[in-house]
Amino acid sequence: MARKERKKMSKKKKRIIIASIIGGVVIALILFNFLRSSDKSVKVVQGEVNRGKLVSIVSGPGKVQPTSSVDISAYVIGEVVEVAVEEGESVSVGQLLLRLDDTQYYQDLRRAEAALQQASSALDLAKRQLEEGRDVYRRQESLYKEGLISDAEFDMATTAYKMLESNYTSARAAYSQAQATLVAARDAYSKTRYTSPINGIVARINIEEGEVAVPGTMNIAGTVLLEVSNMGAMEVEAEIDEVDVVRVKVGQEARIEVDAFSDQVFKGTVMEIANTPNVSAVGSLSTDEATNFIVTVLLEDAPEELRSGMSATVDIITATKEDCLQVPIQSVVRRDPDLTREDIEEMKKKGTLKVEDEKLVEGVFMVEDDEAVFVPVTTGISDEQNIEIVAGLNEGDMIITGSYKVLRKLEQGDSVKVVERIVEEED
Repeated sequence: MARKERKKMSKKKKRIIIASIIGGVVIALILFNFLRSSDKSVKVVQGEVNRGKLVSIVSGPGKVQPTSSVDISAYVIGEVVEVAVEEGESVSVGQLLLRLDDTQYYQDLRRAEAALQQASSALDLAKRQLEEGRDVYRRQESLYKEGLISDAEFDMATTAYKMLESNYTSARAAYSQAQATLVAARDAYSKTRYTSPINGIVARINIEEGEVAVPGTMNIAGTVLLEVSNMGAMEVEAEIDEVDVVRVKVGQEARIEVDAFSDQVFKGTVMEIANTPNVSAVGSLSTDEATNFIVTVLLEDAPEELRSGMSATVDIITATKEDCLQVPIQSVVRRDPDLTREDIEEMKKKGTLKVEDEKLVEGVFMVEDDEAVFVPVTTGISDEQNIEIVAGLNEGDMIITGSYKVLRKLEQGDSVKVVERIVEEED
């Protein structure tokens, strides 16, 4: 009996011990969760303010094109009877590119030449008649003054002379008109042959033998027969956002990456900045969409394989500083230094917080006594990752550098906890 009772007591004791352990674990978990939920500190990462080189860059997409490109358009209507070049062929100034059927224009030229010759003969005849008539008139005038001829005879002599003068004037006008017609005929005839105006490469041929070239009118564009480009000098027309274009100046250095040459970076120089927005975008963009300006960058040492129309990305160096204080861009935020989070929350509840009423200034957050302290700063140039600090901080100062989601919401006086890195972020 005593043995059985001891066994019962031993089992009861074990149950109590196990229950106590389980209870202790549950209490510990509850306490841990309570403590964790009561810790409202925001996890942040700190970084040191350091010195270094900053290169401010403005970027934009662009297209490669030759600096000199000429569209050869049709000036007269006619059938193409000869295309003397091929696409990609090198041509020199004055080299024949193509020829139109010149039959009609040659005949017009011959007629104009004959008409000019006829007008020239008529002018010579009118001139001789006028000179002879002038002599007759002068003799009649002399006789009239001596009273040897009547008034009627002198009037007839005067009328005859004026008629000769009129004939001569008409002959001169006809000769001038014939000259102008000949010039126009020669010009039209010459425009049946198209030669290269520059040294370059035939970039495009838009017409074939047998097709008819049509000249343009005021409202209708003419046939562009072909394009000759000077591929020795290439440029990139880059689209730069309106916010960034104000920092771009003629003569600034640029770096160009061409999609077709992924392993190369080409040097360039800003040559021209458009004064008006990109025309192709005007009218098709709403007021909420970006407005871009065309910036022309001259390529240096462009390879022969570079082709017009290739896609590129242009980085324009707008400013460089060798030794300046800098911090990560996301560290700099805009806040009203006189407002704490409690102030903001209270104003939001009352509906008195308005964006235009906030006196926002640029600054960074530092940690003092486990609280976020807003420090106003003056910034300068920036690159893709860092921004210059002109005033407000010293080299070696520790500031809050992350995370971006935390900095976006962080306010003066918030409780913070510094960690090495933030694994998970919650909105």
